[in-house]
Amino acid sequence: MQKEVIIIGNGIAGVTLAVLLQRKGISFALLHRKGEKRPFGLGETLPPSAMPLLQQLQLLSLFEENAYRKTYGYHSMWGSSRVTDINFYHQNPFKNGLKINKHQTLEKMRDLIREDMISYTKGFEIINEAHGSTVVLAKNDGIKIVQGKILIDATGRNRAVLQKLKIDSETHDELVAVSCHVPKIKHPKLTHEVYVESFAQGWGIVSALNETENICTIYTQKGHEILAELKDVSQWKSVLSETVYFKDFLGATENVKLKGGNANSSVAKQISGSNWLALGDAAMSFDPLSSHGITNAIFTAARASETIDKKLTEADPDAFAAYNETMRKIFQQYLQSKNNLYRQELRWKKSEFWKRFFE
Repeated sequence: MQKEVIIIGNGIAGVTLAVLLQRKGISFALLHRKGEKRPFGLGETLPPSAMPLLQQLQLLSLFEENAYRKTYGYHSMWGSSRVTDINFYHQNPFKNGLKINKHQTLEKMRDLIREDMISYTKGFEIINEAHGSTVVLAKNDGIKIVQGKILIDATGRNRAVLQKLKIDSETHDELVAVSCHVPKIKHPKLTHEVYVESFAQGWGIVSALNETENICTIYTQKGHEILAELKDVSQWKSVLSETVYFKDFLGATENVKLKGGNANSSVAKQISGSNWLALGDAAMSFDPLSSHGITNAIFTAARASETIDKKLTEADPDAFAAYNETMRKIFQQYLQSKNNLYRQELRWKKSEFWKRFFE
């Protein structure tokens, strides 16, 4: 099978790129692991700043139709013990964000490209990378070979393609997350369905997952002593007893599942090569405090589609190098903005978690 582009990974970044390439008439194959488990729901919210991008890409109606609801703001207790109400009514041109149903949205997008999706069971290999990528898929019925001119890493934080290309990553912190789904509680003192609160050992966010569940996530530093206690969800209310409102969301904890993982800021040391590029989290991973994870996936997919089009139709020899430079600049701007946000919290400057932002 010969295609212009081979995309590996079928999350938001990879699927968005596939849809955009399809519109441009650029042939592609999207490869994904067969039987992938449905990911742990994280209750993602797209901010109003993402709406113009979706509109420009003619994806806004699809996201709106598959969202749980529109959102009009959030609450934050950061830098003081007073709750700040951040509402979206003054945002322009859109005055709302979206509480998205990520699984349903992805399935609708995958329906558009289903004929060009190929599943594999035993991984993949990259052969002859310097002269046109050939990907060999190990499948139950034998080996299937897909050949393409351009190879895309859309495998998220795993960076599976970059690993095979021996491209290292830069890690800028050791932020980790522990999440759990709990019965939905409407707090009597809060209006919005998203609430962020910082505390001495890190910070937490509670967000409506659907009509019956909230997701609570605690972010702290890898190796922090609080992590041992967070492994038992029945201890969360005690561990977080000094929080002002966050502890109120921790009701019944029977049969509650926990999910942990990295949430650090990292970037690939090289985001594109002569005939390959990375997008989404595979290119650069953001701290969830930025609330731009999905926006980053969609934005990089849009820029990647333009870059690929220049490479294929205009034979622009500098297109991929320019993409790499642009993404690296965006990441540096993000780092500065992210660190400034953390430095706004002055109450625990000497604590293990917070002191790194002031040293």
